[in-house]
Amino acid sequence: MNILELEKEKKNTKNKIKMGEVRQSLFFIIVGTNGTGKTTLLNKLIGESGRKALIVEPDGFEWRDVKEIDISQVAEFSAGFGKVVAPDTEDLEELIYFQNGSLVLDDCRYYLKSRMEEAIRKILIRRRHNSIDVFAVAHGLSEVPASFYTFATHLICFKTNDSLVRLRNNTDKEKIHRLRVAIDDVNKHPNPHHFEVFNISEI
Repeated sequence: MNILELEKEKKNTKNKIKMGEVRQSLFFIIVGTNGTGKTTLLNKLIGESGRKALIVEPDGFEWRDVKEIDISQVAEFSAGFGKVVAPDTEDLEELIYFQNGSLVLDDCRYYLKSRMEEAIRKILIRRRHNSIDVFAVAHGLSEVPASFYTFATHLICFKTNDSLVRLRNNTDKEKIHRLRVAIDDVNKHPNPHHFEVFNISEI
C-alpha cells in the first residue's frame, strides 16, 4: 500500500461515518531512523484529518512548538495540538479520558517497561470506543512493544536499521521474514525519504 491508497482508505472511512456506520479506529506504527520524514508525514496525516491531536513524548524535545498541557486537562482538551511530557504510569491511565482525536505515542521505547506497556494497553483497548486514531513512532520495529502489534492496523516503514531480534519471541518466523523483506525493499530505495504503508493483517 502506498500513500495514495492510504488516502483512499481514509476517504472511504469518512464516507462510512457520513452514512452512519461505526467509525473504524486506525492504529499506525511508524518506524524510521532520524531525518527520514516520520514527523513530516505524521503532521500531514493529522492535519488532513481535521481532528485534535495529543502528543505523548518522553522528553519534550521533538515537538518543541506544541503547547504542553497538564495530564489533568486531557478530558477538556478540545482542539489543535497539545502534548504531555514524560508521563508516569498513573498519568498514562488518565489518557483514557482523551476522545475524538489523534493520539501520538512518540518514541515507543518509553513503553517497553511492563508497567508502562500495561498502562498504555488499556488505552489501546478502548481506542475505538473513544474514537481515537493512534500513531506509535519508533526508530525500528524492535523498539515497539509487542502488544502494540496486536492492535495496530497499519505499518508505515521508512528507512531503518533494524535487526528484528527482539521480535523473535513474539512473532512467528514467517511474519518476521516478510517484515525483513519489506524493510530491505525500503532501505534499497534511492530516495532517503521513501516509505511504504502495509496493512498489518496482510503482512
